[in-house]
Amino acid sequence: MLLVDKNGMPLYFPALYVTVVVRGGSRAANTIRNTLSAIKVLYDWQVDYKVDIESSFACGELLEAYQIHAIRDYMQRSLDGDVQAEKKVISITSHKYKPKVVSTKVQYARLTVVAEYLGFLAVQLQQGSEETKKHIQAMVSTLKACRPKISNKSQQDRDEMHLDDELLNRLDKALKPGCKDNPVKSYEVQIRNALMIAILRVTGMRRGELLNLKVEDVDFSANKLSVVRRPDAKGDLRSYQPVVKTRERTIPVDPLLADRIHDYVLKYRSKVPGAKKHGYLFVTHKAGPSCGRPLSLAGFAKFMREIKSLGPEFGDVHAHALRHAWNYVFSKQLDEKGVTPEREQQVRSYLMGWNPTSDTAATYNKRHIKEEAAKAVLGLQDRYLNKGEKV
Repeated sequence: MLLVDKNGMPLYFPALYVTVVVRGGSRAANTIRNTLSAIKVLYDWQVDYKVDIESSFACGELLEAYQIHAIRDYMQRSLDGDVQAEKKVISITSHKYKPKVVSTKVQYARLTVVAEYLGFLAVQLQQGSEETKKHIQAMVSTLKACRPKISNKSQQDRDEMHLDDELLNRLDKALKPGCKDNPVKSYEVQIRNALMIAILRVTGMRRGELLNLKVEDVDFSANKLSVVRRPDAKGDLRSYQPVVKTRERTIPVDPLLADRIHDYVLKYRSKVPGAKKHGYLFVTHKAGPSCGRPLSLAGFAKFMREIKSLGPEFGDVHAHALRHAWNYVFSKQLDEKGVTPEREQQVRSYLMGWNPTSDTAATYNKRHIKEEAAKAVLGLQDRYLNKGEKV
């Protein structure tokens, strides 16, 4: 993935930064794309303001305060075709901005990239004295200080829009292959879709992890499923490759689920033209140019929209909601077994692919924690109001 000039030639320093810092840090392809998009906006700013940052840095000059503020304001602009998700090359020549501004999250992300890139660029072009390094760091810090504040208060906690077992059971029933209510007509696609929902529901894996699964990742003899990182896999023909963002891990699966995967592979996937050219588990069944190719994120999103067509009660069904639902059931099950909070966090972190010391577990356990807190406070109120006891 490259950022090129008007002649189609790769820009040296952006390419160097992406290679050494971003790609060297084992970041995903999506991160590289977003990084280059942010740097592109910086180059467009230079054109509009007639500034050559590389020449200035090479002469020992850093950004002035007014320039930093100008960059801050420019990063709010909505670039036409900003994501350019399907492109391997991002050109600095397309220079169309929409009147509207981007969200604060996008502006925050852009300024973070630009600050770090300019810090990298300044180090490359200036002499590395300690005093110079301090000035460069001050410039980077000033740029980051210009990032908009992002409120950590949501309108509604995500855990309050949970998917309960009753709703999920109704979803399983509606998606059951052969059911008249199934939004998909093709029987083999019904088999595939029901299997994807089953895997998401019982493993809690991410959407990208599901679409990244290969047949070889399933150990049918031991009933195990492996989540494997494959960044920029050469055999993946999808322009927007689903990736595993978390740690690799092996998840035990029920023999019934392993049998369902086995049946899908042998009876349905094997009959799809082109499916044997790669190892990805879930493929496109519809006839056409993409037939047999690994199921894309767009294809999965289409399936999610089909679920919503079942009724308004299924409006909140998506892969991440299923991940939250899994964590809720997991919390209740470990509570019933008397597992200590410390041990619970270790087990959850492994199954979710997080660092053992990660605090992410608290996010997914929030619904269960709130329920336990509600029980405790109602118990205190009951003692006071119904029994006349003082707390």
